[in-house]
Amino acid sequence: MLEDRRSRSSRKTPDLVTDELILILHEAGMLEFNDIFQRTVVVMKAKHMSLGGEEILRLRIYEKLQNLVSAGGLMKKGREYTALPRLMALKSSTDGGGLG
Repeated sequence: MLEDRRSRSSRKTPDLVTDELILILHEAGMLEFNDIFQRTVVVMKAKHMSLGGEEILRLRIYEKLQNLVSAGGLMKKGREYTALPRLMALKSSTDGGGLG
């Protein structure tokens, strides 16, 4: 028997890429995009997380960084991103919130 779509849980899973970005930027304070990308790839490979190819991951990371800038967690100046005090509040796995 097929399960009704409405009976499935609609709870979102934590955004692991955004959470890794937040941790990397919180620790470093300020980084250029290429440094952020390289650190994220290393961490994700170490944790055996699915990458989906480097170019796709590069686009996903850029999009998520822009979302963090829009949410007030980062400040962007040129190619550099600087962590702001609000950044850790955007981490999805700690508070159930986040950017999705």
